[in-house]
Amino acid sequence: METFSYAIKVALLTFPFVALLFTIPYIIHQYHKYGSVSSYRTIIIYSFLLYMITAYFLVILPLPSIESVSKMTTPSYNLIPFQFIREIFSDSGFIVSDFATYFPTLKNPVVYESLFNVLLTIPFGVYLHYYFEFSFKKTLFYSFCLTLFFELTQATGLYFIYPRSYRIFDVDDLILNTLGGVIGYIIAFIPLKILPTRKEIDENSLEKGARVGFIKRVVSFGIDFIIYGAFLFVALYLTHHYLENWIPFISVIFLIWSLLYYVVIPSLLKGKTLSMKFFHLEFTSSKKVTWFRILSYYFWMIAFYILLPLGFAFLGYYLYYEKYITRIFFEYFIIVIGALTLMMYLIALLKRIFKMSLLYEKISHIEIKSSLHISKEENLEGKNDKNPLNQEIAIR
Repeated sequence: METFSYAIKVALLTFPFVALLFTIPYIIHQYHKYGSVSSYRTIIIYSFLLYMITAYFLVILPLPSIESVSKMTTPSYNLIPFQFIREIFSDSGFIVSDFATYFPTLKNPVVYESLFNVLLTIPFGVYLHYYFEFSFKKTLFYSFCLTLFFELTQATGLYFIYPRSYRIFDVDDLILNTLGGVIGYIIAFIPLKILPTRKEIDENSLEKGARVGFIKRVVSFGIDFIIYGAFLFVALYLTHHYLENWIPFISVIFLIWSLLYYVVIPSLLKGKTLSMKFFHLEFTSSKKVTWFRILSYYFWMIAFYILLPLGFAFLGYYLYYEKYITRIFFEYFIIVIGALTLMMYLIALLKRIFKMSLLYEKISHIEIKSSLHISKEENLEGKNDKNPLNQEIAIR
């Protein structure tokens, strides 16, 4: 039991680092596929990761010293199947007809080690059947592959780190671990009865992804701005490097690249920037999405929420610099402008929460909506071939 508890403790300590390694790719994949991140799916995936880490550490831990392993003379493998049954009958004194031998037999190390090998992969079979929706044959195959991986890890001395194997390669472990995966597949009907199915989780994710919330807008706009800024920086750097008098070209490069990224590219991608295409967002209009309306959308958005506050701030500074106003008046002026700007941002946020159009959207007749226009009926009937859910079901 000390060995088991030690392996579990190490797995729990290691899990946060492994989870962090998978978090960003997982979130990116979920947002791209479903337009949202399901908390329920996250719990399932992360619990599966924790289980796999724990199972792996239970197989390899505790790690002995290389010197002690080099002195081992015990057998490295057992290729005789069902050897554990013979050992149970020979070592424990188990007699089928004598019930008095049943309980003492359970205390035999061969018995509880065999039970442990079965229990080790039962969760694996449950996950494969419940969440990954594998068939019985696939579950059997992957359970065998998992236990073969465990046994080869032991047989190679932890991938040849040790001079020889410090645990025996046992064909009985292959049988028992594979049996555990099969049992897990069979008992997976329990979570299938009480928990939402994979299809229901996918449908819920698609429904959430079809709603364009404030966070998704901010993230999409931020990623676009990062891509836009990175290419703009490269363009300005190259201009500075190859042209001596590069200052006059700054405004030209800025204007051209702004129009290219925020107007031309969306026009070519049917109303989507690069980030919007990734997050399944698109420009929509009650009339028609044109390059002029997209340009108007960005112009009025930047004008209202960036240029207007900055313009008043620079106006106050100019009046103070030319000594038309005193320092105290200038400070109060900046405080008022800051408060009005925050109020404007708060009103915009509240309007987003209540799904109301903002002023620059009304002027340009352009809004951002999700391209995941998929209903539950379409998901269930499989009518929409472009639905990520149906594509995944078709692949599986």
